[in-house]
Amino acid sequence: MENCTLYTHEIDMEKVLTRMRAHFGEKAVKVTGPEQHWEQLTITSGKKLLRKGNTLTISYRQRATPGYQLVRNDDPVTINLLGMHAFVQQLPADNPALQELLLAKVATLNTEVVILAEPSFNGDLRAAIMELAHELDGIFFCENNFIFKTDVQGFWDKTGALLLDVNGHSTATNLTVNIQSVYFDSQETPSTAAIDRKQQNIQLLKEMQVTTSANLPVIADESQVSLRSITAVAERVAVLAAVNTVAFGYLEGAAVISYLQQHQLWEKTTAAEKAFLQDPKEEQKTTETWKCEDIWVLLWALKKVPSLGEMDALCNLDMVPEEAFPFKGLSADPAAFLAAATELRSATEILDANDLYYRAHWSCVDARIKGEKEPLHPGIVYERHYALNWLINYRNQLWDDVTCDT
Repeated sequence: MENCTLYTHEIDMEKVLTRMRAHFGEKAVKVTGPEQHWEQLTITSGKKLLRKGNTLTISYRQRATPGYQLVRNDDPVTINLLGMHAFVQQLPADNPALQELLLAKVATLNTEVVILAEPSFNGDLRAAIMELAHELDGIFFCENNFIFKTDVQGFWDKTGALLLDVNGHSTATNLTVNIQSVYFDSQETPSTAAIDRKQQNIQLLKEMQVTTSANLPVIADESQVSLRSITAVAERVAVLAAVNTVAFGYLEGAAVISYLQQHQLWEKTTAAEKAFLQDPKEEQKTTETWKCEDIWVLLWALKKVPSLGEMDALCNLDMVPEEAFPFKGLSADPAAFLAAATELRSATEILDANDLYYRAHWSCVDARIKGEKEPLHPGIVYERHYALNWLINYRNQLWDDVTCDT
């Protein structure tokens, strides 16, 4: 038996039934459940286009609330898509711009269609499945089947081109990300404050000779946002500062684990951070050093540093006053820092910064897609956008799962 999963933003699954009947003939398709909301389609051997002994079985499941963004909740499909997004994000990529498009595509998916072929996807079955992918504007996730003739896990587009496999390889050069207008039509009219913030930041970037898109939507405004608590921000930056010492090679992971456990911060440490501290590989250390920028943003949010500074200049944590820095060595107690964290910048200040870095991040991604030089340092912009998204509770995502959609 071979299998694959087709993911699509479509929610009208009658299209699947119609397509299968058109390809194999109406009598070949057995429908379980009512046709408008069928549960399973079974295409049996001995029918039109199917060789004897071949069977195709199709089932699906959908998000409880369809949309074009991923917001963490208890819905099984959404949980799966969030996991997929995190999986794609951590893969190596020969084509980073295509990886960005795949991440954007994952956020728009609403339905997963599971397709089983017995004994395998022969030529006729492959043709039917590729027709279905075109019909649904879908992408595939699978491994080791006749459709793509590979034993490596990966993602393929509706033409059969490889978007990204676990080794970072691609053959596709582009990916269209479509969002149904109904999701936009149902949104509330943006507030004056959100529109003004957008225009002011577009003008600010223009003065910096950074081109951004006027078509990017506004972000949430003060009436919609729920900032992280002061305690949550202080604890998060205290953990980050400790973990960062391992990234730079100043301390061993085991020593920092003991420190975090001793000061009741281990439970505030994320799964990814725990894994890093337990086995700090060299390539991961390089990635983790970039968290300096996240530390800087969170200290700014706590009013421990006066400004974020230049968008294109690396932060300098040595400029943070000693009494305002969360980690002062293994023998120091972070309790004093946590107790002194009593104030958070206003929602307006944080949203102004979030909107600015969102638009700057788009500019960097757009330049990379076009093969042009990024107008700002992409690493700085990404990390600061990441921390700011966490601060505003973007999509209610936990620290390890924060997305920086552009």
